[in-house]
Amino acid sequence: MKEDGFQLDPAPVLPKALTKGSAKLVARGSNPVVATRPLHPAESCPLAAGLAPYGAPVLPADTRSPQLAQSLSTLSLSPKLVPRGTTGIGGRHRWSPAAGHGKEQLEELLEPPKLVITEQPKQRGMRFRYECEGRSAGSILGKSSTDASKTLPAIELLNCHTIPEVKVTACLVWKDWPYRVHPHGLVGKDCSNGLCEVVLKPQTNPKHSFSNLGIQCVKKKEIEAAIEKKLQLGVDPFKAGSLKNHQEVDMNVVRICFQASYKDSSGQTRHLSPVLSEPIFDKKSTNTSELRICRMNKESGPCTGGEELYLLCDKVQKEDIAVVFRKETWEARADFSQADVHRQVAIVFKTPPYQHLELAEPVEVEVFLQRLTDSVCSESFRFTYLPKDHDAYGVNVKRKRGMPDVLEELSGADPYGIEAKRRKKPPGYMDHFAPLPVAEDTFALFAAEPEPFDALAQLYVPFTPPGPPRGVAPPLPPHGLPGLSGPRTAG
Repeated sequence: MKEDGFQLDPAPVLPKALTKGSAKLVARGSNPVVATRPLHPAESCPLAAGLAPYGAPVLPADTRSPQLAQSLSTLSLSPKLVPRGTTGIGGRHRWSPAAGHGKEQLEELLEPPKLVITEQPKQRGMRFRYECEGRSAGSILGKSSTDASKTLPAIELLNCHTIPEVKVTACLVWKDWPYRVHPHGLVGKDCSNGLCEVVLKPQTNPKHSFSNLGIQCVKKKEIEAAIEKKLQLGVDPFKAGSLKNHQEVDMNVVRICFQASYKDSSGQTRHLSPVLSEPIFDKKSTNTSELRICRMNKESGPCTGGEELYLLCDKVQKEDIAVVFRKETWEARADFSQADVHRQVAIVFKTPPYQHLELAEPVEVEVFLQRLTDSVCSESFRFTYLPKDHDAYGVNVKRKRGMPDVLEELSGADPYGIEAKRRKKPPGYMDHFAPLPVAEDTFALFAAEPEPFDALAQLYVPFTPPGPPRGVAPPLPPHGLPGLSGPRTAG
């Protein structure tokens, strides 16, 4: 007899009726025959004694213990209707929703609290600023921001209607796994020590938008100190730790990690799973900055390609840039070398040939810049492929010259062209003088009578003696002098 009240079945013996070849079907739950030979004492075990092939003959007598038989009799394999609220199988009590705070625990198991990002931050266009610049680090905009409407990064707490307060902490981590703490920090509203901490009340408002949130970068010599400071504050969402070689840190790209924590009814602090944003790239870095085409000198060219174009753009890496022409499923790259990239802002290239050279009408395609490392593309410009020109040198366009009429020239008045070759009469001396101005009223000028010419008046100039002293009358002039009033005397 075992401690649990069960007894091993003895070695079965086949009845005589079964040795003659007759067999019977054994019902489920009955004790079948284990073997046709007596078991060795070493082979007898509780599991081996109870296993037998399905359909084996039944023992003539039931050798089970009364306790096991009573337990099996309480079970039934046939389906039965159970009244609501009755005790379950084995005497176990069903869970009651009214028992304490079990309902809240069940809701947490079925629908656990979760933190989600409803508005991702804009990946490009944000410049990381140093602390020594002494000005604001800008504001991270939302992914769906446009020039007309601005949005902000936003989060939302789900299934937290029974939690009074939730603390959300935002920090910067690496772009790639294992998402270690980044030396750069967050600055702005509700920020300190490179972290942004806010307290939300999900019962009132489970959503939150981060305004005036900027990224402040550190110098290379300050990387280790910045990381150690954050680790001392307990900031390590993914428990990745730190590295001795901090040169592996990508200083031009970060992710924002949001982590929420709250206290349950028993006073224990629970942490939600951290959530990562999309990568945010530094605008001033040419390896990760936004690509943009400013201007192109031509908007059309032949479909055979080879047309030289000039393109102005923002700063690019000459070894990591390509100019792509695309039309639906067709795509081709322009032909240029690194020497054709001028000071990272201008590219001189030749257009690739279009996929169909026999065009009946012009075809419009897209032209854009593409970075080779991360396949980031710029906004596209329009370029038109023109049909092939069969008269490239304009031979058919030129006007044909007619043959000269030799007979007409020989039969004319000057057959030898002597008169045409004669030199013109040289200009005279007076031809170099400018003509006199003509009076407005020419007829009045010629109709006026000329004044009489007085030779004496032109030759003699009247003499005026010095004047007398003040208060004395001047003497009378002598008579008979020409040009003076008075009668003339003969002689």
